[in-house]
Amino acid sequence: MENDTIIALATPSGSSALALLRISGSLSHSIVATLSSKPPQIGQTVYTILRSGTHTIDDVILNTWSLPKSYTGEDLVEISCHGNMLIVQRLIEEICLLGARLAQPGEFTQRAFLNGKMDLTQAEAVIDLINARTDRALRAARTLQSGALGEKLESERENLLQVLAHLEAYIDFPEEAIDPEVGLSFELKINATLKTIQNLLLSSREGQLLRNGLRVALVGHPNAGKSSLMNALLEKNRSIVSPHAGTTRDTVEESIQLDGIHVHLIDTAGLRSSQDEIEQLGIARTQLAISEADLILWVIDSSIPETPLDSTPFPAHTPLLRCYNKSDLNSTQQNPNLSVSCKNGDGIPELRHAMSLALQLNSSAASLDEVIINTRHQHHLLLAQTALQQALHLKQTQQAPELISSDLRQALHAIGEIVGQVTNEDILDRLFKNFCIGK
Repeated sequence: MENDTIIALATPSGSSALALLRISGSLSHSIVATLSSKPPQIGQTVYTILRSGTHTIDDVILNTWSLPKSYTGEDLVEISCHGNMLIVQRLIEEICLLGARLAQPGEFTQRAFLNGKMDLTQAEAVIDLINARTDRALRAARTLQSGALGEKLESERENLLQVLAHLEAYIDFPEEAIDPEVGLSFELKINATLKTIQNLLLSSREGQLLRNGLRVALVGHPNAGKSSLMNALLEKNRSIVSPHAGTTRDTVEESIQLDGIHVHLIDTAGLRSSQDEIEQLGIARTQLAISEADLILWVIDSSIPETPLDSTPFPAHTPLLRCYNKSDLNSTQQNPNLSVSCKNGDGIPELRHAMSLALQLNSSAASLDEVIINTRHQHHLLLAQTALQQALHLKQTQQAPELISSDLRQALHAIGEIVGQVTNEDILDRLFKNFCIGK
């Protein structure tokens, strides 16, 4: 990794009251001292004026840290300036002229990881924290950022190291009559680690829900009230509502929260035979939305006889909810399962609850205070689980201890990959490039 000094805007680009610039590296303090009307006070907040020669760039607030007590583990300066992008750009240009370079996406957090300020799970939690769209996702990200997963895995890693050390001592020094510990104690320790891994794997679905959300397609025949239902669920007018059939020609997407999960609602064009080229394109997009949905909400106009669904293909694996709309009118349906009125709001809370049940949002094994893993964690945990199960099988079939040792080493390697004790530079580069610049 380069030891050069980096600079980036840490707040969103655009006009605002304030903007925050972050500088990290060995030249950070000297660069600011050159620009500042007064020397920066390390560890203190200072108001000063930054100048280029005799020209004033801006009056700012400086916060400075010395290594290793900063976010990155390097000398670091944060500049709070006015949020005019002309000022921001001028400051960045002057700082680069004095020896800094523009940071790559995620480079500040990457340096924090490489300098031992956090493990890889904590670094990943930073992007989860930034991208969290619900309180539930935010709490999960904070739990991960606290280092809870790293601590849990380090404990299991130490357990496996003790087993492996004892086993390899037996292999290397058979004349010392060392207890090989491949009996009950061996199984108890391996099974304890397997139990921890399996409990973490149970949270994988929860992690996917919190990070990616779910998709619900509102489908049905024209004038069933799909757009009205979309607006009722959103509690705002997002989709155009009209008595004319075929008003919705394209998919309209908006999001709500259900039980702390981010849910994408997709209002679609009505399903029917049509000779209109534009409407046909809309119907094709409806079919695409159906194929990608985690739940299909079939909206039915309860004021007219129901049209059969036989001609409408739905994926067999996707749950489907039948929602009988327009309950405020004289219903022709007998005892509908789920009845709503978008006009007066009747049945909307019950519909939200039914959607939550259909999406199984309450079936997660992980509580909000538990660690919730991501796809990368899941991959390596599955590798560790397979290796430990194989080690147990080899022990139970009385195979050579050298083979058991090899499987234990594979499990240790997989766990080390999760927290970053075993790393690949290309993998790290891909991971941190998902971050925003300035973080």
